[in-house]
Amino acid sequence: MKAYIYNVETKEVVAEIKGDDNKSIEAKFDEIGYDTDEYGLTYSQAFGTVDGLIIDGDFEVIDVRG
Repeated sequence: MKAYIYNVETKEVVAEIKGDDNKSIEAKFDEIGYDTDEYGLTYSQAFGTVDGLIIDGDFEVIDVRG
């Protein structure tokens, strides 16, 4: 499974985390230490917004799968 780290203001994806489960993905997000006032974590590209996330292909992919 995967989740996206995105800028909450611009909705631009800055990283993708691939993991075995939610727990491993969220642990990595916490470990990285992004400021949660500026960055969010979501498992869906659309996550209920009209336009969804902006994915331009230029972002870090972090793999924490076992």
